[in-house]
Amino acid sequence: AVAVALGVVAAGGLLAAVAVFGLGSLLAREPWLATALRVVCGGYLAWLGLRLWLTARTPGTAPPEARGNAFRRGVLSNLTNPKAAAFFGSVLTAALPPTEPTAVKAAAVALIVAASAGWHLSVALLFSSPATQRWYAHAKPALSRVVGTVLVALGITLAVTP
Repeated sequence: AVAVALGVVAAGGLLAAVAVFGLGSLLAREPWLATALRVVCGGYLAWLGLRLWLTARTPGTAPPEARGNAFRRGVLSNLTNPKAAAFFGSVLTAALPPTEPTAVKAAAVALIVAASAGWHLSVALLFSSPATQRWYAHAKPALSRVVGTVLVALGITLAVTP
């Protein structure tokens, strides 16, 4: 859980840095790149949702070989999260104009990484507790199907909406 959380934090820091240091202007100049990014991210979200549906009844504990990919899964899940990309792409580019000093932009990214680490690591530790794991094991099939459906819908919507 901690490795996934750290992956999410790393990806959030990357998204924040990219937004603050110029992705918005690049995507505005190259609309094909924005379209490709949207389609790839939407496809990945739909794939994650489908996997949740297909594994809804499997036990919640990942096999040891899957745990090694936890950091990478955290990175991929946040990099393809349209909410994270929309937040960093819109709010940060509006709040920190291109004329802002580099030190201020770097400080903003560092604050985002620190806040994200605090939140995601807290959630990871909460879900590592035996009581939370017992509750989740019971609720997993229903939660996986609901979240899977939402991810498939979001992924398809993201991929086909200009």
